[in-house]
Amino acid sequence: MSLQAIFITFNVIALAVLSIAGLLVMRRSRTRKAAYNLTEYYDDETLEGPRLERVLGWALLFSAVVAAALPAYWLFEPTRQKSHLEALADDGVARGKEFFEAGPHGLNCQRCHGADAGGGAATPVLQSETPGGPARRVTWKAPSLNDVLLRFPREQVIEIITYGRQGTPMPAWGVAGGGSKNTQSIEDIVDYLQSIQITPKEAQAKQAGVLDGKTLFEANCARCHTKGASYGEPGDPGGGGAFGPSLAGGVIQRRFSDITKHFDFVMAGSFFQKPYGIGGIGSGRMPGFSKVLTQEQIQAIVAYERTL
Repeated sequence: MSLQAIFITFNVIALAVLSIAGLLVMRRSRTRKAAYNLTEYYDDETLEGPRLERVLGWALLFSAVVAAALPAYWLFEPTRQKSHLEALADDGVARGKEFFEAGPHGLNCQRCHGADAGGGAATPVLQSETPGGPARRVTWKAPSLNDVLLRFPREQVIEIITYGRQGTPMPAWGVAGGGSKNTQSIEDIVDYLQSIQITPKEAQAKQAGVLDGKTLFEANCARCHTKGASYGEPGDPGGGGAFGPSLAGGVIQRRFSDITKHFDFVMAGSFFQKPYGIGGIGSGRMPGFSKVLTQEQIQAIVAYERTL
């Protein structure tokens, strides 16, 4: 039985005892033949003897209970708080799972990102870049989310869900971005994603043995830096940019004259309003790959990007 349950039980018993005592007093008062002010009370010997001893005994008992309860409460309070926080976290994860899935309150994130959040595909309609040209439906590769917190800090994941990804099928789900979910709901979704994150070792196993820089770039970087790469129609590698900037035409060489700083940037990603390279100011949108790729793979990507 928990300490809280013990205290509740004790209070219920005490309340019952006091209620019974009150009923007995009321019953006795109804059977009296004379008013209290006309009835002789206890003599001094009784008042200062057994009567006083009984009152002091009850006072001592309740003082002992309080003296024992306060240290016990102090000792068990950290455990109670921890269990309460764990229960709140579990509730948040459960709500986040409900939002992730299809349902009356769900956003159906699994439709694009997969039931296990391991990645999937969306089918948006792209408008023609030629005025009056026909629109067409494409299959857009959606990234995995069971490793998203290995690539982005929690704050950036919250921002992505809240405001969406401009120029991609990812919509804004937060109220601040024009969506339907408040801050708590977005936090719940991220709590759920946190609960299903794979380990860095498992993430790196997805591309184990791949050391070709171009292949690694196309699998991890082209989604943002190469227009059309997400739906199977890539343009020039790194050229033109998409959600991220163009990396072609010597951009990388000018931004990172030091290859070591280039490597560190791909490892860590960008951070909002933090400088990087030569004249770069981070937006937070660039993920860090240190937990999903090996150092050798990142070195291969850096070497390839410097040829664009």
